[in-house]
Amino acid sequence: MHSGRLQSLLAPIRIRYLLLVIAVLGLVFFTLVFLGIRQARQSLLKIMVDDGKALAASLTLSSTNAIQARLLLENLTEERFADLALAADARLYGVTDPAQFQLFCEENSLLSIDFLDSSITITGSDRWVAGYVPEYPPTVAAEIWDMRVTGGGYRSVMVYGDTTEPPIQYFLYAFAPPDGGFAVLAADGQYFDQISKAIGIGELIQNISGQTGIIYIVLQSREGIILSSRQLPPLLSIASDSFLDSLMNTDTTGWRLQTFEGEEVLEIARRFESVSYPPGVYRIAIDLDEYHEISAGYNNEIITFGVILFLLTLAVVAIVSVNQNYFILDRSYRRMRSMSETIFDRLSSAVLACDGEGKITAVNRALTELTGIDSEWVGRAITAVKQKLSLDWPGDAPAGERLVSLEQHLVTPSGEKRAVLIGISSLPSDAGGGTVILIYDITDQKRLEFENRRRERMSEMGDMAAGVAHEIRNPLNAISIAAQRLKMEFSPTEEREDYDRLIGNVISESARLNQILTRFLELARTRATEDTIVDLAEPIGKAIEALSGEAEAQGVTITYAHHESIRVRTDSQRLQQVFINLLKNGLQAMPNGGKIMITVTPEPAGKVTIKVVDSGPGFAPNVLPKVFQPYFTTRPDGSGLGLALAYKTITDYGGEISAANSASTIGAEITIILPSA
Repeated sequence: MHSGRLQSLLAPIRIRYLLLVIAVLGLVFFTLVFLGIRQARQSLLKIMVDDGKALAASLTLSSTNAIQARLLLENLTEERFADLALAADARLYGVTDPAQFQLFCEENSLLSIDFLDSSITITGSDRWVAGYVPEYPPTVAAEIWDMRVTGGGYRSVMVYGDTTEPPIQYFLYAFAPPDGGFAVLAADGQYFDQISKAIGIGELIQNISGQTGIIYIVLQSREGIILSSRQLPPLLSIASDSFLDSLMNTDTTGWRLQTFEGEEVLEIARRFESVSYPPGVYRIAIDLDEYHEISAGYNNEIITFGVILFLLTLAVVAIVSVNQNYFILDRSYRRMRSMSETIFDRLSSAVLACDGEGKITAVNRALTELTGIDSEWVGRAITAVKQKLSLDWPGDAPAGERLVSLEQHLVTPSGEKRAVLIGISSLPSDAGGGTVILIYDITDQKRLEFENRRRERMSEMGDMAAGVAHEIRNPLNAISIAAQRLKMEFSPTEEREDYDRLIGNVISESARLNQILTRFLELARTRATEDTIVDLAEPIGKAIEALSGEAEAQGVTITYAHHESIRVRTDSQRLQQVFINLLKNGLQAMPNGGKIMITVTPEPAGKVTIKVVDSGPGFAPNVLPKVFQPYFTTRPDGSGLGLALAYKTITDYGGEISAANSASTIGAEITIILPSA
C-alpha cells in the first residue's frame, strides 16, 4: 500500500519535471534558433551590402572609362575635321567656283563646306551663287558669332532634325590672321552619334540595370538628376538628404534601407566625378524581395517550433531546416556575388587588373579572346604581358587619372590583325590600389566606317552610270543601225574589203560599247525584289562551264569543292555573273597556266562561306584596298566594273565580300559570305 502511494506521488513529479525539461529545452532551442535567424539575416544583408559596394565601384570605374572613350572619339573626330579645314584652306582659298568645293566634299564625305570672312560674309561655297547667303541652324549661327567675338579655335556642333532625318555634324574652324575668316563644314553625324550612344554612360546604366535584382540606377548632382535607368518619382535634392550630402565630401561607399514605391529596397550610394558631368552621387537600388522571403520563412519556422516544442524530435527537424535555409542563403550570396563578376566578364573591352605590386589579379573573357591571356596568368608580373603583346604602352597613370595610347595593332591567337587603343587607370586607395588596363578593340568600328564610305561611293558611281548610259545608248543604237543598213544596202565598187572591215569594226565596237553600258546600268540597279532559293552548285557550275574552254586553252585548272545542296536566297543570274567575273579575273592573272580553287563551306548561325583562290601573282599592296572601287582597274583594256558589280550583288543580298592574298598559294583570294536559305 505504501509502495502504491509512493508511485502515485512520484508520478506527477516526474511529469512536472518532464514538462519543465521539455520547456527548458524548447526555450533554449527557440532562443538559439531565433538568434541564429537574426544573425543569418544580418549576414545576408552584409553580403548584399558588400556586393552592392563592389557593383558601385565597378560602375564608377566603367563610367569613367566610358567618358574617356567618348572624349577620345570626340577628339579624334575634331582632329579629322581640323585637318580637313586646313586642307580645304590650302586648296580652296580664294576659289569661288562651287564645283571645286563640291569636288572637295565628294572626296572627303562632306555634305557642304562654306568659307566666311571675318565679317561673316560668304567668300566661297559648294552652293555659292551671286547673292548667296548661307542659313545655318540657330545653334551653329550662335557658335559662329561667339567665335567671332572670342576669336580663334574650333568647335563641333551636332544638329538633330526630326526622327526621320539623320543628325548633321557641323564643324567650325577659325583661321589665324592674316587671312582670318571661318570654315564651316557639315557631315553626316549618324555614325558618330550611334557610336557615342553605344559607349556612353546612359547605355552602360541601362545594361547594368537590366541585371536581375537591380531596381534603378540614378546619377544625381546637386542641380538634379543627370541620368536614370527608369522613370522615377520626385527625389529629394542632395542638400535635403543628409545621407547623400555626407557622401559628397568623401570617397567612401554608403548604404541604407529605404522605401521605394511601397517596397523596402537596399540603396548603395557612391560619389562620382568626371570631366563631363558635375560632381554627384551614383545611387543603386537593389531588390530585397528574396531577402524578405527568406526572412519570412524563418519567422514561420519560429512559430512552428513554438507550437510543437514539447516534441524533442523537432530539434532534429529544426536543425535540418536551418541547414536547408543556410543553403538558400549561400546560393543567394553566390548569385549576388556573381553579379559584379558577370558584369566584369561580359565587358566588350578587354580588361586586365593588377595590384600595387604589379601582379595580375584578374582578366576578363574579352582579353582572353583578343590576346590569349587567360586566368592562368593571374599572379604573374604585368611586365610579362607587356613583353608578350609587344605594344607601345602608355606610361603609368597618376592616381585618379587615365592615360590612353594612340591606335595600335595586335595579332590575335587566331592570327587576325586587330586595331586597338590601350587605356591605363589607377585604382583609388580605398579600393585596394593597383592599376586597370583596358584594351579597346576598334577594328569593327573602323571596318564599318570604311564600308560606309565604300557604299556611298558605289551609290554615287551608280547614279553617274545611269546618267551616262541613258545619254549614250540612244545615239549608239542609231550608229549601230546605220552601220548595219550600210552593210546590207550599200555595196561599193572599189575597195570592198576595206569597206567591209570598217563597217564590221563599227558594228563590233558598237556592240562592245553597248555591253559596257549594260554593265554601267548594273551599278544603278536596285536590289531585285523577286529573290529565289538557289542551290550554289547551279550558278558556280554554269560559270565554270562558260569559261572551261578559255581555261583549258590557257592551261588553267578549275576545281570546285562543296557540300551538297547548300542554298541561298538570291538571284541565280546575278550570282552566276559574280563567279564569271571572279573566274575571268583569275584567268587574266594567269596567262601561262595555273590553278583556281572554289570551296563552299557552311558556317554556324545560318551562313555559308565561298572562297575563290588562284595561284597567280596576287594583289599588289597598293591595289588591295581599291579592288572593289568602280572603274578601278590595272589592265589597259579593263572597265573596272567586274569586282564592283560583284560587291554590289553580294551586299544587295545581305552578304559580305572581301579580298586578300592567299597564305597558301600566294595568289588572290576572294571570300564571300552569304546568308543560307
